[in-house]
Amino acid sequence: MIKMNANDTGNRAAGITILIVDDEPMVLKTIEQICKRSGYQTLVAETMAAAQELAKHNAIDIALLDYNLPDATGVDLVRHLKEISPNILSIIITGFGTIERAVDAMQAGAWDFITKPISANLLIEKIQRVEEICFLRREQNFRNQILNRDFEYSGVIGPSIAMQPVYEAIVRAADSTLPVLIEGETGSGKEYIAEAIHLNSKRKTKPFVIMDCTATPNSLIESTLFGSTKGAFTGALERKGLLDAAHEGTLFLDEVGEIAEEIQPKLLRCLETKCFRPVGSTKEIKSNFRILCATNRDLLRETKEGKFRQDLYYRISAIRISVPPLREHASDIPTIAQHFLNELCQEQNTSPTSFSPGALERLKRYSWPGNIRQLKFVVENAFFASGSQSIDAHHLQLEGDSVPVPLYIDQPTSPE
Repeated sequence: MIKMNANDTGNRAAGITILIVDDEPMVLKTIEQICKRSGYQTLVAETMAAAQELAKHNAIDIALLDYNLPDATGVDLVRHLKEISPNILSIIITGFGTIERAVDAMQAGAWDFITKPISANLLIEKIQRVEEICFLRREQNFRNQILNRDFEYSGVIGPSIAMQPVYEAIVRAADSTLPVLIEGETGSGKEYIAEAIHLNSKRKTKPFVIMDCTATPNSLIESTLFGSTKGAFTGALERKGLLDAAHEGTLFLDEVGEIAEEIQPKLLRCLETKCFRPVGSTKEIKSNFRILCATNRDLLRETKEGKFRQDLYYRISAIRISVPPLREHASDIPTIAQHFLNELCQEQNTSPTSFSPGALERLKRYSWPGNIRQLKFVVENAFFASGSQSIDAHHLQLEGDSVPVPLYIDQPTSPE
């Protein structure tokens, strides 16, 4: 018997798949409902044979196994599941809890053991403990995959499991020649992702040309992109455009949504034909470039509002990569911050340094409205405030951080 808590609505959507095996249909259904309400994906079986078939054809993270099954015991099933997929973590559920059964279950490779009756809260608590192990394993496997592929990236993106979809998208984009649209908040690392795509593509030895559309006045965007001839407009000089400079390489347009509407048709034609005319010229230039774009705006919505050309949007977004804000992968903050700090030490020719535990804790709990760009600024500021020594919590200047820093955290003690 399992006690349901009517107020337990659950809010976890962890991307975890749970296999539930019990020969009592009512118990099976109840456990499945509890797991689904907490955001987990579920598979159900009433026998060991059925469970084995499911394990052969599905990626299972956690198995909840009744001890008494029609064709075996839960302990037997633990062993068989481990043969099929060593990464499955099993929890045995039984109505007859004894020390002997618990020992048997653990020796067979079960991760935990629960006796009936159990509450929904206890069951989810047990699952969440195992879930953490699942994510740690996934993250380690993911890191190994990156290393095994000789994946090149700056270290600023962060290797946490939350970033795995981004890395997978980078790999697919790098192996492709299609245009890519990178979407995310300001400062979330879109340029680093574009660079990673370029560095892992067949064009990696060719130019990676960047244009920040927010930093280029609309009156100059056309000549900056396409180039210009002398006298084409007041003050115009013979100038090579970025499209020409990106020949055989990659052109990255940061905040592409800022490009004026009157220039968008010319960019579209260039993307379709790979040809363009410098401002003031009648001669067409051909350029074999690949285009990557980034935006912090909802360009699809803007196409519906008539603010951005729909045909241009579809031309630049054959592949779309959504970058989560830094607050959604806070476990990466120590890695990213240390990367910036290492760069500073190298640039300033100082001895390598690091962050104290208190400083790292303060960095992780901050909300980072400016994302990775803000983190870089904070690290730079703290580096000089610390005098190139270890960075403590009191060296960090975090705008709007109202959480008081205890005086005993990382504060240097004065000699008595």
